[in-house]
Amino acid sequence: MGEVGMIERLLITAVLALLASGIFWGVRQWHTQRITRVSKPDSQPVLLYFRSDTCAMCETQWRYLEQLSQTENGRIRIQKIDTDQHPEEAARYGVFTLPTTILLTPDGTVQTINYGLTTPKKLAQQLAMAQHLA
Repeated sequence: MGEVGMIERLLITAVLALLASGIFWGVRQWHTQRITRVSKPDSQPVLLYFRSDTCAMCETQWRYLEQLSQTENGRIRIQKIDTDQHPEEAARYGVFTLPTTILLTPDGTVQTINYGLTTPKKLAQQLAMAQHLA
């Protein structure tokens, strides 16, 4: 297996990485569009917080969200959704990892989707953008 074999392997690896990236991007776009269609308008940004009692990082995420809520002084509505008690909501929004946060602008448009633990700083930046777009 000489230099040609090594080049073939690198080329195949690059193509597979691009394909995986494209699939991930496509699923994320589809997910965002799907959520946009099922969201209802509100007078302020809404943060959907998907959690479970069995999720190790969910308690930390909740503390971050409480911190954000206090900082924003009522300028955001946080909707806590337990995926064990409401699996249909998790399925409706295509949630496949916990914690997941979905930030909706006041008109119900999906602003951002965060899979996994998201810092208060990042959430505040996303909220500022959602409020700016309102």
